[in-house]
Amino acid sequence: MKLNAALAQASAAWDGDMDEDKVMEHFRRKVAPMMPGHLEGDFWTDILPRMSRTEPAFRQAMAAIATLMPGMAENTTEDGNAQEVDPYTRVLSVLGATRKQKTGVDHQTPASHKSASISTHPFNVLPAIADSPASSSSASLPSTSRSSTTPTPFISPRPAEDESDSDARVNSEVNVTLSGCLLFVTVEFLQEGLGAAMEQLAFGIDVLNNVEHNDLAETTIVDVIPKFERLSIIQMCFYDRPCYPSLDLSRGNAPKHYLGPFDKNSSIYRPQCAMDSIILDAMKFMRASGPDSRTDSRLRGPQLTEEQTAICSAFDKWHSAFMAFIRQPRSSTDNPLPPHTDIICLETEMKYWAAKICVSVCQSHDESVYDSYKNEFRRMVAIAQEIASRCPILPPESPLYRFNYEMSYLALMEFVITKCRWLELRYHAWLIVWELAAAQQPVTLGDLHLVGRRMIEIEHNANIEEVSRENASWFSLPAEEMRVRDYTTDHRFADLRAAGEVDEAKAPGTYTQRLLLRCGSYELDELARWVARDISSK
Repeated sequence: MKLNAALAQASAAWDGDMDEDKVMEHFRRKVAPMMPGHLEGDFWTDILPRMSRTEPAFRQAMAAIATLMPGMAENTTEDGNAQEVDPYTRVLSVLGATRKQKTGVDHQTPASHKSASISTHPFNVLPAIADSPASSSSASLPSTSRSSTTPTPFISPRPAEDESDSDARVNSEVNVTLSGCLLFVTVEFLQEGLGAAMEQLAFGIDVLNNVEHNDLAETTIVDVIPKFERLSIIQMCFYDRPCYPSLDLSRGNAPKHYLGPFDKNSSIYRPQCAMDSIILDAMKFMRASGPDSRTDSRLRGPQLTEEQTAICSAFDKWHSAFMAFIRQPRSSTDNPLPPHTDIICLETEMKYWAAKICVSVCQSHDESVYDSYKNEFRRMVAIAQEIASRCPILPPESPLYRFNYEMSYLALMEFVITKCRWLELRYHAWLIVWELAAAQQPVTLGDLHLVGRRMIEIEHNANIEEVSRENASWFSLPAEEMRVRDYTTDHRFADLRAAGEVDEAKAPGTYTQRLLLRCGSYELDELARWVARDISSK
């Protein structure tokens, strides 16, 4: 079989002069915690290291990833815990430096030449960009103050006698192949960029589309499939190509989405990540809805199709299950919720409302359709104000909790400012953004504070000085022809920087599709920001 042959070719004997055990321990202790999905499960910190014992190709890929991330040791304390250095920023700089080298050349370690051989072998099953080392860690997500449930860094992977893995499917060909896919895609992205990783990912999607659900191990269903779902979302937004395979899993009798109840002993990030599969379905639906299927909501109001209703219902059930997970009583022996869980819940609720609006309006071609969602926008603004009131902007060196406004918060505020024409809500949202931009430690997203001001003045035909919280409700809704459909392409905003990180021509899809990237898990959010930064730098 082709997969067997590819895996065998990739599984060459270790021929570097670095101690293999030390490389694996280095990966587990210092590289795995940099992976974006390491807090939602044990895939990077335990499952892959155990699989690597019998799969030389895995060991080579893990070594290659480690060598593509030079300089990490200087930013890590002796106990293996990351210092207050943002891994997201650090790895982006490493990524840029790495690609300036010749392919496969890294003088940091003798094992580095493995990265070249791995990137060229025919094992076209690739890993997840979403799971590439550059994404999250507890330090890279200050807005969540996430604490890892990963075993302490100096503890080795579970011994062989513990990995009998009651599920014999764990080490089956397809499960090993899919896990290897996530490793090798990571290597491709770090070394060659998005295109190479996405082309390799296509083969992994084909494997998943042609396997029976019952043939997948529980670890694959829980830890691997969500990573493929996130990568598929990234592919649709950043690497849209004709005939690219769509992830279409055969789930047998299993539900299409896991909507709870969630185990209270799991990390808070696992139930949060369950939203990503719904976002993937929403993205597919939006892409399938061509211009010919859109109507004018002013004729009879927004009419949801059966599929739109089903997706919105899935969002509702997921959010209810997520909040039930938060409210479950916990004893001293249960896995505790992270600090600032209430802030995590508030930001998650903002994403939930934004995602539902995006799905609900995608069949209408007019801007007036957003007027039907006043209550949803009102709730988003109220949440935004509560977060801003409770989370002051602090300098980077502060030991206190710092909320990261730049992850999703400002993108969601851009949505309210540009699409909500109820001026009392729009003006309130703009005030929040303006105050953040005017703070001693300013926080901005492009020129959003200036974009919002100009948009209010254009659409409501009023100087911003004439508007206040007290009189904003007196202004009527602007006529459809007065509304700015897309300020990034409107000449009246040409002198202002767009809030998005990527040139519109490089990011396929509509604005609402791209906004959905900010409505999912922290892993999806950081992955989207990372890929966007990589694309915009070219």
